[in-house]
Amino acid sequence: MAETMINSISLLQIPVKNLDESMEWYISKLGFELHFKRPDNKMAIVAPPSGPSIFLCEREVHEGMMSVVIGFEAADIVELLSDLKRKEVQIGEVRTDRGAIRTESGETEILGMDFDFYDPSGNMFVAHGKSNFVE
Repeated sequence: MAETMINSISLLQIPVKNLDESMEWYISKLGFELHFKRPDNKMAIVAPPSGPSIFLCEREVHEGMMSVVIGFEAADIVELLSDLKRKEVQIGEVRTDRGAIRTESGETEILGMDFDFYDPSGNMFVAHGKSNFVE
């Protein structure tokens, strides 16, 4: 069996036309919980009782637009990025300063870094993990 540096599928990202309307639909119709809403009202995280979170990202949706289809959480995000580069995987944007958020318990959670990468069919994925990496 091949060794993997991917721990789990952590999120699914869905482009939506209207964030508030979509949030309400996932909460009221599917019983999901709101976990986070970005201050600029362009992204929210909703989730069922178990399984991956769903990131609702408000944007204009048009034909040919690239969007993340699956998010992966990595145990060592820097090593994963290096490994994928060594394997000549197409890497997109690398975001090294994802900042921090205050959790409901009042603690600060470091968000780390993330990057986009693509499969041979052009499907876009994102990998994320905690890191103070600077490229």
